[in-house]
Amino acid sequence: MSRYEQPEYRVVASRNGYELRDYESHLVAETTVEGDFDNTGNVAFGRLAGFIFGRNSESEKMNMTVPVTHLPLPGGEHRYRFVMERAYTEESLPRPVDGTVTVARVPGGHYAAVRYRGGRGEARFRRAARDLLGALARDGVEVTGEPEAAVYDGPFVPAPIRRNEVLIPVAPPE
Repeated sequence: MSRYEQPEYRVVASRNGYELRDYESHLVAETTVEGDFDNTGNVAFGRLAGFIFGRNSESEKMNMTVPVTHLPLPGGEHRYRFVMERAYTEESLPRPVDGTVTVARVPGGHYAAVRYRGGRGEARFRRAARDLLGALARDGVEVTGEPEAAVYDGPFVPAPIRRNEVLIPVAPPE
C-alpha cells in the first residue's frame, strides 16, 4: 500500500490478471502538454508540482498524492492529472496561478485496471493497454473510454519494482 493518499475505490471483481473497480468522485489538478508520449511528463510534472508546492492563490503547500495519470489525447496532446487530497473541496482548494493548470472534479465511475512494472514509457504502456483491452473483449466487458496510464512511484524507485497501471473506463457491471 502506498504511503500517499489516493482516490478511494472498491474492487468489484478480480478477473484473469485485472480488476474491475468502482472509484469515488475526486478533485484533480490537470494540465495538457503538446508533444510525444515519452517527452511531455517533465513539463507536466513541473506545472502540477508547482501548484501543490505553493504556486497557488494561497501560497499553500499541499501533500503529494498518487497516482499521477497520463491520458494521450488526439492531435499529439497529453493530459496529466494530480489527485488532490480528500480534505479539499472545490471551495477550499487554492486556485492555480499558472494558467496552464486547472482544477476539475472527476466523477465516480467504473474502471478496469491492470498493474505493470518497469519504466513508464509509451511502449510498455501501449503493450499493457492492448493486453487489457484484449482481456476485456474476451470477457465481454464494455469499454467506454480510452486507456490512461497511472503512475504510483517516483523516478528514484528502481524500474523493476515501480507500480504502474492502465485504467480504462468501462460500463457498470451487471
